[in-house]
Amino acid sequence: MKFYYSYKDILKAPRIALGPQRLFLGTLGVALAHIVYFMLSYLALWIQGNRLDMVWRHYGLLPLPLGAELSFWPRVIAFLAVILSLILLLSANTALARSAYMTLRNNFFYTGNQALEFARSKTKSVLGVYLTYLFLIFPFIAGALIMSAIGSFYGFGDILISLGTLVYIFAGLILLFVTLSMLISFFLAPAIVAAKEEDGFGTAVECMRLLWGEPWRLVGYGVLTVVLALVFTFVFVFAIKVGLIIYSILFLPLMHSLAPLLENALAYMQQSLGGLDPLLRSLFGDEGVRYFYLKKNYMPIELPLSRTIASMIIYFFLMITGYMSLGYFLSTINSALVSSVVIFDHHLSGNNLLSRPDSQIDREHFEFNPRENTKNLDEKEKAPGKKQP
Repeated sequence: MKFYYSYKDILKAPRIALGPQRLFLGTLGVALAHIVYFMLSYLALWIQGNRLDMVWRHYGLLPLPLGAELSFWPRVIAFLAVILSLILLLSANTALARSAYMTLRNNFFYTGNQALEFARSKTKSVLGVYLTYLFLIFPFIAGALIMSAIGSFYGFGDILISLGTLVYIFAGLILLFVTLSMLISFFLAPAIVAAKEEDGFGTAVECMRLLWGEPWRLVGYGVLTVVLALVFTFVFVFAIKVGLIIYSILFLPLMHSLAPLLENALAYMQQSLGGLDPLLRSLFGDEGVRYFYLKKNYMPIELPLSRTIASMIIYFFLMITGYMSLGYFLSTINSALVSSVVIFDHHLSGNNLLSRPDSQIDREHFEFNPRENTKNLDEKEKAPGKKQP
C-alpha cells in the first residue's frame, strides 16, 4: 500500500477499517465494553432497590445509573462500570490501531490474536498515559491550594498573592496546554502506542509534542477523521439495511412465516434501546429513519414458544449488526489516527514509522516464503561452517 504522508492517507481509513480483522476486533471491543457496563449498571440500580423489569422498561440496554439518585455503594459500582468499559474501549482501540498499522506496513499475515496480545501487553502503557498527566497536573492543584492558604493570612498574605500574578498567568497557560494534550491523548494514545510502541510517559510526551509542533494539521486531520467516520458509518448501516431488504425479497415465498418473526425481533430491538429510540427518531426525522433506522414503531405480537425463541435469535443477530456498526466506526477512527501518527512523525522528525524495527515482527523470524522454508535439510547442513557427518 503506497503511503503519501499527506491527507490522502487519511482518506484510505474507511477502506482499511472494512477489513474482516478490524471489523471483528471493533465488534468484539464494543460488545465487551457494553456487556461490562450493562451488567454493572444494572447491579448498581438493583442494589439501590429498583426492580429490574422497571429498569429495563425505562433504560433498556443503555442504563444511566449516574443520572439517578444513588447511595454510596451503588454509585461506586456505577463509576466502576464507566471506568472498566473505558479501559476495554482503550484496549480495543489499541488492537484496532495495531491491526491498521500492520496493514499500512503491508504485513497481511498479522493476525487478530497478535493484535489482541499486543493490546493486552500494552494496557499498562495506555493507562500510564493518564497517570502521567495526573502527576503533571497535581503540582498545579497543590500550588493553588497552598497559595489560597497563604492568602488567608490577613495583611501580608494579600501582598504575597499579588506578587505572583505573572506566575499564575504562565501556570494557567501551561495547565491549559497540558489539559488539551490530555484530551487529545484519549484519541491518539492507542495509535501512538501501536505505531511507536511507546510507554505511558513517552506517549504523553508525544501527545504534547504533536500539540505543539503540528496544531493545525492535528485539528484538520481530526475534523477529516470524524467526518469520514460518520459518513461511512451511515453508509455501512444503510448497506446492512439494504442487505436485510434483499434478504426479504429473496425469501419472499417464505415471508408469510418469517414476517412475524422479524416484526417481533425489531420490536424487541426497539424496546431494548429505551430512551435512545425517541432520540434517534427525532435526530433522523421521519424520512431518515426509513433509511438508517426503523421505518415504523414495532409492537411485539403473541407467538408460539418456538417462534418466540426464533424471534429472539433474530434479535440477537440484529444486535450483533449494531455492535458491528459501532465497531466499524471505531475501526475507521483508529485507522485514520494511526495514519495521522505516521504522518506527524514523518513531518516532525523525518522518520518512517512504517519501516522501523518492531518487537513483534523481529521476535517472530518466520518469513512466509514457501521455497525458502521447505528447503531440503541436506542443503541447509551443507552451508559453510557446518561439519558433515
